[in-house]
Amino acid sequence: MKKLVLLVFGFLSLTSLSFSQENIQKDVLTSGKWKVESIQIGEETQDYSESNSWMVFSADGQYKVVMDHGEKQGNWKLGSKNKIIKLGEGNLGDGLAIKLLNNKELLFSATEGDIVYTMKLRK
Repeated sequence: MKKLVLLVFGFLSLTSLSFSQENIQKDVLTSGKWKVESIQIGEETQDYSESNSWMVFSADGQYKVVMDHGEKQGNWKLGSKNKIIKLGEGNLGDGLAIKLLNNKELLFSATEGDIVYTMKLRK
């Protein structure tokens, strides 16, 4: 009986830890405007640090991107244990793979066919 109680407690602890990690990731991602620093497409890198290009992920599942005087918005969600940002349109294959996420930087990549896209954003 004691082992069963410990097992249940351990399972609940792991579940709550996983849930809190998901909330932390989402809180950081939705903490405000991310300024686009650069985009790498294959071997070519384009610098955006001096432009007014940005991306916002809202807690209600909406996103907005402003780049090169164009604007796009839609729905997003976290997938695959909070390592993938899935965009509602289903473009960019399996979504945006999060490589780095903290309070100051966001780095993600995506593939479309043989082409790899990498985007670096900062607060």
